[in-house]
Amino acid sequence: MQLDPLIHADMKSVPAFKRSVSFVLRILAVTAVSFPLLLSADAGNAADGPLIITLYGEDNNAPYAFLDGADADGIYVRILREAVARLPQYQLEFANVPFRRGMELLKAGEIMAFFPPYARKDRDWVERYSIPILRETVVAICANDFAYDHNLEVFPDDFKGARFANNAGYRMAGDAFFAMVENGQIILEEANTTASNLRFLMAGRVDCYVNERMAILAGMRELAVDKKLSRQFNEAAIIGQEFGFVAFGPDPDNHWPYRDQFADDLDGVLRVMRDSGEIDRLVVDYFAY
Repeated sequence: MQLDPLIHADMKSVPAFKRSVSFVLRILAVTAVSFPLLLSADAGNAADGPLIITLYGEDNNAPYAFLDGADADGIYVRILREAVARLPQYQLEFANVPFRRGMELLKAGEIMAFFPPYARKDRDWVERYSIPILRETVVAICANDFAYDHNLEVFPDDFKGARFANNAGYRMAGDAFFAMVENGQIILEEANTTASNLRFLMAGRVDCYVNERMAILAGMRELAVDKKLSRQFNEAAIIGQEFGFVAFGPDPDNHWPYRDQFADDLDGVLRVMRDSGEIDRLVVDYFAY
C-alpha cells in the first residue's frame, strides 16, 4: 500500500506494533475508547497559568478513542494525556465527537485539532499533522459463506459484487474500493459505529466489513461475540497499514495563535516517548488493564 510522502520522514523510526489475530481462536478483550482533540478558543493566557488545550477525538472508536461513560478513554487518549503531562505549560482537556463531525469541524476551522485521522492526499486542507503516533492494520473481514464462494486474492478487485459495511466517513478501504462503489460494482452500507456494522455482518445484511483490526476485535468484545459465532467470519484481506495522527486544520480567524508552538512541543515529547519505547508500553498496558 502506498503511503503519502508526508509521513515518510518520521515513519521509518516508528516502532511497529503488530498483533497476529485469529478470529477463529480468540477475541481480544478490549474496552471502548474515544478521544477528542482541539484547542479551545477560550484558552486562558499562559501568563495566568497553564494554557488550556482541548483535544477533540472520536467518540466511538475502541480501542483507540471513545467515551467510557462521560470520560474520554482509549490508547490515543492515554498517549496524549501522558505526553501533555510532560508539558507543564499546558493543561489538557478532551472532547469527543463522531469521526465525520470531527473532520467537518476541523475543516471549517471550528476546532484546532482532531485525532486520530490518517493522512490523505485529498485532505490537503489539513495544515499540519503531528508525527505518526500508532501504526494500525486495516483489514476486511467477511462471512465464511461469501469467502468460500469467491477467490479473494486481490483487494478490492476480487470483491466485485460484494456488500460491504463501512464506518461513516472512513476511507480506509482506499480509492480503488470507493471507485468500485461509485461504479456500482460494490454495494456499501454505512453506520456510525463499529458495533452497528458488525451487527450488519452477523445478520447477513452485508458480506464483508473494513476497519482496523483491533477496532473490529474491540467491537466484537462490546457485542460479547462468542467463539462459535466468531468462527463464521474471518480476515479475507489485509488492506494495508496506516498511521494515526493529530491533525491540525485551518485557522483563518487566528483563534489559536499558539497552535504551532503547541504542535511543536507535542511532537518533541511524542518523539521521546516513541524512541524510548514508552508508547509501546502504554499500548501493552492498555490491553493488560
